[in-house]
Amino acid sequence: MRWDVREGMRVFTADGARLGTVVGCGEDTFVVERGLLRARDYVARYGDVVAVRDGEVHLGLTRYEVAPGPGTREEAAARRPEAVRAGTFGESQDIVVPLAREEALPRTVLHEVGQLRLHKVVRTEVKHFSIPVRREELVVARVSAEEHGGEAARGAEGRAVPGGAAPFEEHTLVIPLYEERVEFTRTAHVWQEVSISKSTVEEMRQVHTTVRRETAEVEEQGEVLHDGPVDGLHS
Repeated sequence: MRWDVREGMRVFTADGARLGTVVGCGEDTFVVERGLLRARDYVARYGDVVAVRDGEVHLGLTRYEVAPGPGTREEAAARRPEAVRAGTFGESQDIVVPLAREEALPRTVLHEVGQLRLHKVVRTEVKHFSIPVRREELVVARVSAEEHGGEAARGAEGRAVPGGAAPFEEHTLVIPLYEERVEFTRTAHVWQEVSISKSTVEEMRQVHTTVRRETAEVEEQGEVLHDGPVDGLHS
């Protein structure tokens, strides 16, 4: 979470209030500036951050639980010690006051923006076939011996009865009948393929951040002689 917090991000507390904007990042804490006219700084720890998204930092603390900074800028300026540099009268002096400024160096950080999940689902469908099948049928016909002029009777006398039954003996004859039935053999075949590829697209994105720089404010007390206006120090 440390590297997700950057200067220029808006900070919101747990109760939904906007605390301010990140103006400085340290090792363990970062500074939040609130207000424009009477700006006040707040100090928050990276451990208090619960989410960072869309340029916003969300804290797990309410606005009353966030530690305040040293106060307003005016109050901090009033407590700043003044250094008086004494010199010899009539001696020229060159005083160098370094003014610092911040430089912003953009860098890219990987964030997960989405996921793709592919599920393979088995569906059942009905397929219809037309296939010829055969079956046996039993045809029973009664034939009288007199109808065939006694030839059938004489043939029946010398013909054995199926099943070995004797005349005038009760007997049950079972004749099986068969038919063809359709059975299916299923085999798996690849009928379609799904190809998924991930590519990287590079695009130019305009980003911005806030940086700080120091300027010199010159206050004149008494009769001070100088060449040119002092407003040039503010640029």
